[in-house]
Amino acid sequence: MRLPPLAFLRRVFPALREHQEVEAELYRLFSEYVPEKYRRPLPRRGLLRYLERNIFSILFLALYRAVGIPKERRLLYGGLNHCLRGVVTGADNLLDREYKELLPLNFPEKARIFKSVLHVLFFDLLRERLLLEAARRGLLTEEEAREVSRALIQALLPIGEEEASEEAGLAGVLTPEEVLRKVHLHKGGNLLRLAFVAPGRLETSLHQRLARAEEGVFSLGMALQVIDDLTDFFEDRHRGHPNYLHSWIYHRGPADERTRLESASGRITELFPQSVTAVMRQAIGEALYGFRCLSEAGFKISPAEAFRLIRFLFHIRGVGELLAVLPKDEVPEERLLHDGV
Repeated sequence: MRLPPLAFLRRVFPALREHQEVEAELYRLFSEYVPEKYRRPLPRRGLLRYLERNIFSILFLALYRAVGIPKERRLLYGGLNHCLRGVVTGADNLLDREYKELLPLNFPEKARIFKSVLHVLFFDLLRERLLLEAARRGLLTEEEAREVSRALIQALLPIGEEEASEEAGLAGVLTPEEVLRKVHLHKGGNLLRLAFVAPGRLETSLHQRLARAEEGVFSLGMALQVIDDLTDFFEDRHRGHPNYLHSWIYHRGPADERTRLESASGRITELFPQSVTAVMRQAIGEALYGFRCLSEAGFKISPAEAFRLIRFLFHIRGVGELLAVLPKDEVPEERLLHDGV
């Protein structure tokens, strides 16, 4: 098993424990609605597996801690994040005909559509329940709870609009800039920015630090979406979905790589070595900029440590073998993929 940098592990360990509290509370609320016969216990995982599965949910909690948000409100925001993640996961399951599980439902393994519908239903219900409970405890007013709920739905709509455009079909091969502006802006950057909708409205005294952290996670989201495009290259090509690597090869790649684009199969590092290296450097450079923003917001991380963490993210995204095309210890330059997007 690949390990993240030790300093990062020490920094996020308290947030990992807080995320376990978040999941336990949501499961308690879930249990109030769902009889025992229809649910399973929360699965037990080792700490590293748990970190891999929930790395961004845990990172958000660590960021809230770093900028100075008190624990009770951190847990509220962490719960809202997990609910949004559940809604998006359920919707993605339905759109992509797959099944990733965040609710331990006790229904037949092949009942994927039904269980995905329940993900959307219950996580949205739990989101409203968390806000109601927080208002009752005095963490926010009822009007603030309603405003946060409206803001979260309004922030989800542009992300859903992008999914709708893919479902309807996009004509032609988008340019790399168009892929970033029309697709990754929402599926990558804005999806992670959802974690700052609620604190951005309620933690007004921390506005500057939260804004810097939000900029950082936006860059990380853009970078990771490009990394996912390396993983999904052949699947996206088969489905006709926009893909940054495909777009780069089609519009910017060398002639020999363009000729292999439509009929090739195999390892992308062997088929498109120049384009894969260029795209990877862009993604890593964007992620490095994102981590610098997080460091300036209070979550201290050096460029070398950030690069080691990015390499770890490549591994847990399933494309660790692609790192062989880059020098192991050379930290690429920062760059903004999304500049002007």
